[in-house]
Amino acid sequence: MKTRLLIPLFLALAYGQALAADGKITINSPANGAMVSATAKVPVNYEAMLGPKGDHLHLYLDDKRIDVLRQLKGNTELDAMTPGKHKICLTENTKWHMSTGLETCVEVTAQ
Repeated sequence: MKTRLLIPLFLALAYGQALAADGKITINSPANGAMVSATAKVPVNYEAMLGPKGDHLHLYLDDKRIDVLRQLKGNTELDAMTPGKHKICLTENTKWHMSTGLETCVEVTAQ
């Protein structure tokens, strides 16, 4: 009898985990592997579909948070970067600024 009660509970928990993973973030530009100018601001075009726990996005450059983005589709800019390789990431976050685990990144080279 206890097994009959545990199976629906397990399924509900598993379904909740699947919902938490729903969502998608896309960095449209710059493209992964792109060369960008080291002397000019770098435009970033993005779009996101948040999962059920998502509230907003965080923009990171080389693991440093640069901005909080509330628009789910748009453009922002990064200041000029030092020459070399850099990683630009967007993460989905809860209203308490905790990452949900949904993230997308592109690597660029500034020259």
